[in-house]
Amino acid sequence: MIYSISLTFILILFLFIGLTFGFNRAVGMIPVLFIVFLLVAFLGWFAVNFFWVILLVVLINYLKNKNQPKSTKRRTYYYRYDSNSASDFEEFFRQASGNYSRQQYSGNYENPFGYAEDKSKYYTILGVTKDAGKDEIKKAYRDLVKQHHPDKFTNASESEKEYHENKLKEINEAYEKLSKDFS
Repeated sequence: MIYSISLTFILILFLFIGLTFGFNRAVGMIPVLFIVFLLVAFLGWFAVNFFWVILLVVLINYLKNKNQPKSTKRRTYYYRYDSNSASDFEEFFRQASGNYSRQQYSGNYENPFGYAEDKSKYYTILGVTKDAGKDEIKKAYRDLVKQHHPDKFTNASESEKEYHENKLKEINEAYEKLSKDFS
């Protein structure tokens, strides 16, 4: 029974190859079709004789992995938007990709999507008003750098060092973003 089913399958495959690519190629494929016939016949015999065992193994695996999420090699990052404390998208993508680097554009670059970055966060970090001039921003930046510079905290605890390093990174980013407006 299994052999007749696999032989029928191989004949249908032979006719399909013959009609699609020509019978000369189908004849050239006879050794490959013979190997496929043997595989189908053996696997078909195996599947018929051990059907209940195969079904039991599949069922056990299904029940065991039912509540576990499928693993993927990629990491998926989700961004939750909270209007009360919305953080900068650029910071989110920097954390998500790990090796994020901002592209530098020469001249006046106009974003085709019309996105204008909200810089109010940077003014808050530097502690200046939104109508502050270049000199005022520079003075606030220098004062904050002196206050949070890592050399000042060499004998401090690791958590305190890390806090001031992160604070200095925020201050540098804020100054970089705001000083672009004046250049």
